Amino acid sequence: MKKKLVHVIEPVGPFEWYKPLEDLAEIQFIYPDKSFSNVQLRKILEKSSAILITSSCGVSSEDMNYAKKLEIIAKCGGKPSNVDIDSATKHGIAVSYVPGANNTTVAEFCIMLIMSSMRNFISQAGAIHNNRWRTGDTLLGSELREKTVGIIGYGAVGREVARKLEGFDSNILIYDPYVKIKKDEFGSMESVENLETLLKESDIISVNCSLTKETRGFISDRQFELMKPKAILINTARGPIVDESALVRTLENEKIAGAAIDVFTKEPINSEHILASFKNVILTPHVAAWTEEALFREVNGAVQSTMAVFQKNYQVPGLLNADYRKHII
Repeated sequence: MKKKLVHVIEPVGPFEWYKPLEDLAEIQFIYPDKSFSNVQLRKILEKSSAILITSSCGVSSEDMNYAKKLEIIAKCGGKPSNVDIDSATKHGIAVSYVPGANNTTVAEFCIMLIMSSMRNFISQAGAIHNNRWRTGDTLLGSELREKTVGIIGYGAVGREVARKLEGFDSNILIYDPYVKIKKDEFGSMESVENLETLLKESDIISVNCSLTKETRGFISDRQFELMKPKAILINTARGPIVDESALVRTLENEKIAGAAIDVFTKEPINSEHILASFKNVILTPHVAAWTEEALFREVNGAVQSTMAVFQKNYQVPGLLNADYRKHII
């Protein structure tokens, strides 16, 4: 009997992480480059019984029409923001993700960006390499103690960021209209009913919400106008949540003190990106969740979801659309 075909698009980690699938399917790795197109994706979908993807690969409603054999789209990591889940459901295709795989990993990175921004760490770390030493008016940083950190989004990552901030003696404001927040759950923290209050009162603003229709462009010119002149913006969530053009205008006009950005509207970016021209901006290449431990959990979760679908197991880990079964022919 011919085995099913699984395509792993932009694989991370060694092949051994995917080996549990070998008894059920043939595994092929796909390494997309800049020329990777919808035409290539659709050729893959025509042959695949399953695809394992990262955040760089999207599957649209139109793409689903080519997925005649596809049984599951398994996202390695958080919920996919670029997969049409409703369309997948109508085509009888399961969509899964791996909840909790990188919560701590991203939260740790978020804290690192906060501290690096406040302590001017990039300049500090390069000072001696550039034959500089501290003076009374250079390389000064700020303490996190008694500062107010505003967290936008109190999901798994946002909550972990709040928990980790407890030991820094900072004040924490939370904005999340969809989550009931317990006052003082971690240190000195409270929820606010509107985003405007958080933006006005926070010294550091950390974006930790999901990308949805409502949050696309959530932080734009009006929101930047409300921030303190010494505020620092941190984004480890998704690039399109922050209007990059508005951020550039804000930095050019010196309306905020700086930013630390790990995610971008279009990825990858390079040194030619306009944000790279600002000395008060830290840019990292979408690596907040990139540790060996987190990547293994993400891959293993996607593998387990795929195996569950192939084995007709109704308990599919991380399943996002249980109704897909109603549409299986």
